[in-house]
Amino acid sequence: MRGLLAGWWARPAVRRRAAAIVAGVGTVLAVLGVFTGRWGMVVVAIVLLGLAAALGPARIRR
Repeated sequence: MRGLLAGWWARPAVRRRAAAIVAGVGTVLAVLGVFTGRWGMVVVAIVLLGLAAALGPARIRR
């Protein structure tokens, strides 16, 4: 099972889609946090955007 999941996750299209989803959620949280004045949401958004950068297909090393 682990090999199947690792093989699926290693595909660049899957990683690009996951990174795009996480970046989208982070961007929405950042905008909402700034406009509502909830700075905790902005901090979470920054963490999510960093995670999205780490999830991208450029991080695949073989």
